[in-house]
Amino acid sequence: MIKAIIFDVYGTLISTGTGSIDATTKILSINNRFDISPEFFYTRWKTYHKYHINTLEQFLNEEAIFRLDLKKLYDEFGIIGNADSDVRIMLETLGKRIAFPETKEVLDRLSLSVVTCIGSTTDTKPLLENLRNNKLKVNKIYTSEMLATYKPKAEFYESILRQLNILSSEALFVGDSLIDDVIGPESVGIETCWINRKKQINTKAKPGFEISDLRELYDIVSYLNKYTGFI
Repeated sequence: MIKAIIFDVYGTLISTGTGSIDATTKILSINNRFDISPEFFYTRWKTYHKYHINTLEQFLNEEAIFRLDLKKLYDEFGIIGNADSDVRIMLETLGKRIAFPETKEVLDRLSLSVVTCIGSTTDTKPLLENLRNNKLKVNKIYTSEMLATYKPKAEFYESILRQLNILSSEALFVGDSLIDDVIGPESVGIETCWINRKKQINTKAKPGFEISDLRELYDIVSYLNKYTGFI
């Protein structure tokens, strides 16, 4: 029986929108680097961000990692600027993201029958701002900052299970990343549902379920609990 649904946030419940590209454009502009494509610069930023998360010897929160990322980018592109202050432009966008249209309805409805949780690679403050601004409520919140570890490390998912006091077979993980939200939770025995809003071709993993809209979860939870009228 599924007792808890653990949701990724960004790309799953809340859209990242254009905030990151807008911030990147502004950072390049104040440094007079109009020769660099904001899209390419942001792609390199994401590469550094993932690298830093995966190679940390000691846990750092995301804000600290964003600072490391930008310093590396400035070195790579020969930008003479103050990365420590310029990074605020990106950080200030994080708490201003907008939920997908069906998110509130789905969380409210599912919370009547299961424990709804968030399991997200993010710092806690911007996440809480996003939830408050979008009037979203869940039963439990777990961020990488709270857990002092990042997806897709097994410790991230195992820590959530311990704190919920449930078995891996009693949880469903829902997210948009095949690595962080499918391969990661499956490594500790958690059933997974990949939300594929962008109709991507999957060559990396085998999620238990695939959806394009969160409302499809109603039937999935009913199926997993072997009772059609569960929700």
